[in-house]
Amino acid sequence: MFTHKGSNKTVISFTDNELSYITLNKNEHVFSVEKHETITLPKGTVVRGEILKADLLSKILTEMSSKLPNKAVDVLLPHDYFLCAEGVLKPEAKNYSLKKRVKRYFEDIGKTETWHKTHICEFSNYTIDNKEQILFKCLPKDMQESYVHVFKKSGLQVTSLVSDILAFDHVLTENRTSLVSVGHNNIRVTEFKEGMYKAYKTFQVSYNQFVEDIKTNLNISDTDAKKILNQYGVLRAHRDEKVYKKLHRSLSPLLEFMMKRKIKTTSSVKIVFADTPVLGLVDMFKKSLNVEVSELDILKTDYFTFQDVLALHRKESYQYQALIAQALKHWKI
Repeated sequence: MFTHKGSNKTVISFTDNELSYITLNKNEHVFSVEKHETITLPKGTVVRGEILKADLLSKILTEMSSKLPNKAVDVLLPHDYFLCAEGVLKPEAKNYSLKKRVKRYFEDIGKTETWHKTHICEFSNYTIDNKEQILFKCLPKDMQESYVHVFKKSGLQVTSLVSDILAFDHVLTENRTSLVSVGHNNIRVTEFKEGMYKAYKTFQVSYNQFVEDIKTNLNISDTDAKKILNQYGVLRAHRDEKVYKKLHRSLSPLLEFMMKRKIKTTSSVKIVFADTPVLGLVDMFKKSLNVEVSELDILKTDYFTFQDVLALHRKESYQYQALIAQALKHWKI
């Protein structure tokens, strides 16, 4: 799952409203964007992750697949649909495969969890505190089977079904890292330890909430509110002080949560944007938290070098970050 011998890799991302795909190409140690597209889904095609109009979705995927250089794809779904569980693997005298070690793990613990019967899981192993730990990433069986079926009907093979948050784990390898994902409808804080997922929490503040705050306080249109957000972000540069205060109030529950994190070891905060970065947000976190805070831009990580991203407009690249991150996991660092 984590290595890929081919020269390109395609990742497809789903929400209830749209699907996006991106194909990365590798030439020696340099990466480039080969193809990308976002397609709006007809209302009711997918609802809370459940495929309600399979034939319609299959038709859309079939048309899309004709543009792809490969038919094996990874699929990203919202993290909310996944159940995550962890365990510790015992040291083995023999060099058993990970799959066999996982089987022995379940035999050793001697109990059946509810999700063993209701979910289908992928798993990854990590060495933390000199112990080999394993993370199970599980989808409900009916959901997993419906996606695999529709993709197969469309001539595509699903190689992996992954959470959009867990796509970033391979670049969050510091001791403790909090990933703050700023989206259009919410902001999610995900905790990682040396790349292994630990927990997450969702906050209602979002891009759309910022726009609504500005729109309501200044009594202006959505378009004008978005222009102001892009120009000033959450800085005190707004003409009207009450705009800044309203934005800060919307962010307060998130900032208070971050300040109260009970993390005793060295930690850092990475902020990833699903749209053009909000000016001043990184600095606001820096002022509130006594830890290292920085923006995570997957195109600018030290691990990977992109030679040509002209096929992907710089502003567009933010919405594809999770897809790019997942595609890069298939090539060894």
